[in-house]
Amino acid sequence: MENDHDVLNAKEAAALLRAHVETIRRLARQGKIPAFKIGKDWRFYKGALRHWSEEQARDRRGARHEIEF
Repeated sequence: MENDHDVLNAKEAAALLRAHVETIRRLARQGKIPAFKIGKDWRFYKGALRHWSEEQARDRRGARHEIEF
């Protein structure tokens, strides 16, 4: 059963957001995407990524600007 509290690795987060895994890691390192580290590996809460993605889409529609990759 999936829920928003599921924890994803970088590859799974990339698939969810339809982005390259290195882009996801870079955004995490830069603090531009909600993430946390376990050891050397980045982890992402599915719900936090969905919320972040919705906010990015809303901001783009309202302010007509893109997130810096």
